[in-house]
Amino acid sequence: MLKFMMLFIFISNFIFANEIKQKTEHIINQEFGINVQIKFIKYIIPVKIKNEIEKNSRQKFFSESILIWSIKENDSLLAVGIMDNVFGKAQPITFITFLNLQGEILSNHIVKYREEHGGAVSNLDWNKQFIGMTLDSDFNEIDAISGATISVNSIKKGVLKLVLLFKTLDKTELWK
Repeated sequence: MLKFMMLFIFISNFIFANEIKQKTEHIINQEFGINVQIKFIKYIIPVKIKNEIEKNSRQKFFSESILIWSIKENDSLLAVGIMDNVFGKAQPITFITFLNLQGEILSNHIVKYREEHGGAVSNLDWNKQFIGMTLDSDFNEIDAISGATISVNSIKKGVLKLVLLFKTLDKTELWK
């Protein structure tokens, strides 16, 4: 019975991860077109950088690593998508933030929302508020959503966290 449960958990995790990856690549193709080249890496955040970002964003990273998609067209790096999870009320919310090479947010997308309530943060119009934001932006200007206070605050801090992380990345290493 234990072997069956372990196999079920392993298969479930694989299917879930594959679903997230496929949905993310679909979002990338919608945002940047189908002719872009996409490279996907798991990035382990250096402890010193992780601690500093968590302090400045007032939010912890979900794990020791995050996922990064590099988007390239005609041998030129166009954008970077950084994926993380934040906690809603009780469940993780998986999201991806796309930034240009200057660190300006191009778009933000909720990839997987697991809560019963507060799903309005998945709304594309609400996420459009992040477009154009940088490290110098006031993330408190993002509109609240009635009934989704926890999710809104988690996503705002999470996006800020990824913008702070982007600043530390060596962009030349992202495509190697």
